[in-house]
Amino acid sequence: MALTISPEIKFQLATAAATYCYLYEPLRVSISESITTAQQIFIELEVLDTEDSTVIVETLPNYGVYDLNPGQPLSIDLMKLAQQHHDANVYNFSSIDDIVSYGWTSIVSKYKYNFKITSDETTTASSVVKLPIIGGRDFQTFNPAVDENQDLSEIEIQNINLNGMFPGYPYLSQGLVLATEQDAKPKCDKVTSAEVVGSTEGCAGQLIWKSRLGGFCTWGFKLKKENTTKKYTGNIQVGMFSSTQVVNGNAFVPVDYTGIETSYTIDLKQLHLSSNELRAVAGIVASPAVYYMKEKTGELELMRVAASNTPLDNKANGGDFSVTLKSISNSSQNTR
Repeated sequence: MALTISPEIKFQLATAAATYCYLYEPLRVSISESITTAQQIFIELEVLDTEDSTVIVETLPNYGVYDLNPGQPLSIDLMKLAQQHHDANVYNFSSIDDIVSYGWTSIVSKYKYNFKITSDETTTASSVVKLPIIGGRDFQTFNPAVDENQDLSEIEIQNINLNGMFPGYPYLSQGLVLATEQDAKPKCDKVTSAEVVGSTEGCAGQLIWKSRLGGFCTWGFKLKKENTTKKYTGNIQVGMFSSTQVVNGNAFVPVDYTGIETSYTIDLKQLHLSSNELRAVAGIVASPAVYYMKEKTGELELMRVAASNTPLDNKANGGDFSVTLKSISNSSQNTR
């Protein structure tokens, strides 16, 4: 007499040994209770430290409580529970070195989740331990099986070697370890692309963006155009002109606004990408965080993607890759 826990989708895993999954993909399990008098299912959430899974960060009893119809299995999406607990939307990076130092928590969860499942009749817990990858694939690229060999970016899927492509600029090398390891944080290393004498590839800077597959993508650009825009704020009613003094002043035109705000856009373009390269960079449109790296030193600026163009035409062997970025950091001045 016990609980039976089975994944609803074939080849997804729900075991007491830690396994990978994606945080923003469904992980539905079917829970059956052999004791027909059982009325409720309880899920206790045990939160483990990914860097040292012997450390229990916190224990949350009755994190999920569900009514059970006698003789009928219960369907629960475990990742919905994990999403409620996880703070996966933190991207506080000022340089590529920051990503190397602590950015692994944006690749996989800083927690392993032990879902300890019981009922009001079966008090011995059945465990499902998951280490979520921070991301979620689309339906076309969904694969139920996720392990330590999972590619973490579209660039890896297309087998593109960045070394030497953008000389002197740094990029990231990343990979998973076994989810069952006591220290299961992924590797995340900075690699500097080999210099090529006389090359100007990537001279307009690079973009680093968070891939929906969990890791980070990097790509350089040869062409760049910058544009600064200004916006007036406030409205003051004025006449034709005013005087600088009450008596014997000079005529001047007063401001009819209270301040100005300035922002800027950056247009980046790289020519003649192959079809595989275009597939590798097309995922930028689904990225939650895109950083502009102006110099080889690796400083990053988080920016909004106003537009991106990756023309995947099956009749053409590649095309150009262009991105328009809009600044988030805007400046303002007051006037009177």
